[in-house]
Amino acid sequence: MVEDLDSPVYENGMALHKHPLRETPIRGLVLAGGRSARMRRDKGLLTYHRMPQVLWVRGLLSRLCEDVYVSINPEQCAIQPYDDLPTLVDQEADRGPAAGLLSAWEALPESAWLVVAVDLPLVDTDTLAALVAGRAPDALATAFRHPDGVLEPVCTLWEPAARPALSDCLSSGDGSLRRVLEAGPTKELAAPAPRVLMSVNTPGEYRAALTRIELDEGA
Repeated sequence: MVEDLDSPVYENGMALHKHPLRETPIRGLVLAGGRSARMRRDKGLLTYHRMPQVLWVRGLLSRLCEDVYVSINPEQCAIQPYDDLPTLVDQEADRGPAAGLLSAWEALPESAWLVVAVDLPLVDTDTLAALVAGRAPDALATAFRHPDGVLEPVCTLWEPAARPALSDCLSSGDGSLRRVLEAGPTKELAAPAPRVLMSVNTPGEYRAALTRIELDEGA
């Protein structure tokens, strides 16, 4: 009897193959298409590291990914620097980051997407490299679990296997990336220092993050 090396077995809900699956390429996706209602400014254009945040995040991802795209809404198409970047226009930006990720898969379906939202200004190369190094291609995603028990959905390595589950959730009116992660299977990693994944959504949080970055870079 010939052994089927490609047939998975299952352990704790995770498909385990007898030899490694061929990994799909990792592409970077900067999530920049949100409406920024609380910030009242485009969060991708905020300056933290002496450049617009969208360029900073794209630079981080470019060190680890085959190529990098920026998810934007239609109103951003003619705005600099978006008009000079490789973008994927999300026609349903009001449905949140899940719609942006699905739009990326529609454009490039055979991709694993290393996703970073522009409202995470303290994310660094080491944080993203940990996701790539800890990657589990058989899972739906590789994600950090915060100390409070919450999985992080927008600094995450998403595998193409997550696409059907995410599409089903959106079709039912539930656009929560986190719920897809919790349903799993998800490869979980311990979160880096808590502040690295700090989300910045208001002018006050922006000022606090600037102070933090200035202190770190001056150290």
